[in-house]
Amino acid sequence: MVVAEALLVGLAIGAILGLIGAGGAVVAVPAFLYLFGLDPLQATTASLAVVAAAAATGAVPRLRLGQVRMREALIFWSVGIVGTLIGSWLVRVVPGVFVVVGFAVVMAGAAVAMWRKSARADSGEPTRRGPWLLPVVAISVGVLTGLFGVGGGFLVVPALVLVYGLPFAVATGTSLVVVALNSVTALGFRFDTWGDISWQVPGLVVIGGVIGALVASSLNHGISQRLLERSFAGLLLLLAGGMIVESVVSAAS
Repeated sequence: MVVAEALLVGLAIGAILGLIGAGGAVVAVPAFLYLFGLDPLQATTASLAVVAAAAATGAVPRLRLGQVRMREALIFWSVGIVGTLIGSWLVRVVPGVFVVVGFAVVMAGAAVAMWRKSARADSGEPTRRGPWLLPVVAISVGVLTGLFGVGGGFLVVPALVLVYGLPFAVATGTSLVVVALNSVTALGFRFDTWGDISWQVPGLVVIGGVIGALVASSLNHGISQRLLERSFAGLLLLLAGGMIVESVVSAAS
């Protein structure tokens, strides 16, 4: 039963990343917390491994289709490393309940960003912003990755569009590379926590994630990006609300 659940969770994570270029951790972290019983530090660490593998796999078909800009991805990742280091330090010193509630808040913010991104996609070419936006978003994404185990694609995609003027499909593919690099970096900063995790279940989730990302990235052309993003935004809000309620009930009991 656990094997099937882990594989299904992985498939969902990979499919979300492959189709949208963001959002894998919002399935991974709650699953590790509530379905598989990991504590917040373990859950966010295991999430990094899953998201890194799924994002890297999902980037491969996009790369073949010319939907990845490696230069922009490497710049974004390198600028954000300092934020990843800060977040990886913070997760060791803040209470676990803060990590859970903070993650739920990030999920709600991701829902808003995803909805606004889909609205901009309907309105034509987005307005480009100044280069100052890149370091601000890159460092912020790094902090979120290190602290909450998220890849931050929901911020990376709009930033790539606004700073570089990339088409949404290219920004989504490039985001997968940034998410993979950010997740691997944060996972490396947490090397001393690896031994605290039983990796059988996360390993199965990784396998499912790789399969889901590969299939979804290959089939993304015929699906409405707007519908996907708005449906996913609604799911994020539901999950965020559930996590906050659960945390409040647990604290009160």
